[in-house]
Amino acid sequence: MSSESVRVKLKIFDTEFSIRDNKGGAGAETLEQVAYYVKSKIAELQEQTKIRDEGKIAVMSALNIAMELFETKAKYEAEARKVQECQERIKSINNMIGSVKKVN
Repeated sequence: MSSESVRVKLKIFDTEFSIRDNKGGAGAETLEQVAYYVKSKIAELQEQTKIRDEGKIAVMSALNIAMELFETKAKYEAEARKVQECQERIKSINNMIGSVKKVN
């Protein structure tokens, strides 16, 4: 994998963006998927509202995507806490088993 940066051109709202992929092209596909996702969120919002101002649509789409991110992060953190609790229970059970083995 090359360490050189590669420019990826993405088009949103008839505006072309040139974004640097510092993974030497390895992240280009991901950047394109992200651009497609953003465009789909913009299109979804345009269908759901009467707003036609591109700036407002872009900001509202960014806020919606950020909300999704925060919700996903909260779910991830809740699951991570559950995993931590399970690990602590397993450790406790292992300690009890070890204590019983020593007694016998």
